Amino acid sequence: TKTTICTKRIQLMKLRYENGLLLTSVKVVFQGKTKTIGNVVVDTGAAHSILDIDGVDSLGIYFEPGDKLVSSMGIGGEEYCFSKKIDAIYLDHKVFSDVFIDFGNLSGFDINGLIGLDLLKTGEFIIDLKKLELRSG
Repeated sequence: TKTTICTKRIQLMKLRYENGLLLTSVKVVFQGKTKTIGNVVVDTGAAHSILDIDGVDSLGIYFEPGDKLVSSMGIGGEEYCFSKKIDAIYLDHKVFSDVFIDFGNLSGFDINGLIGLDLLKTGEFIIDLKKLELRSG
């Protein structure tokens, strides 16, 4: 008999740990335009991913009739944003296509967004806090 060994390539990305936050960057694609956004927090306490609206204005992302209004509760209290379907968001090597992302005002927080459990669970990511890596298979 022939033995076949199956290997699965593990993908990983390095995280930065600054001011008590795990930081990375994402690439956003909307209507054929692409932009990389840095200082995005990997946040397992956030149910939904959100990006600062000021960081994506060059892509033409803004509130339009038909966009869903979203209310969320955080440390700063209740916040409002809108949800919009984008072409794709890349978290290093992992691409999420035709996905809804929340957009809102994050001024005053010195971050440009949060990657929440909506993407972290779907992407089956593992966070290695010792090595400061985000891994998926």
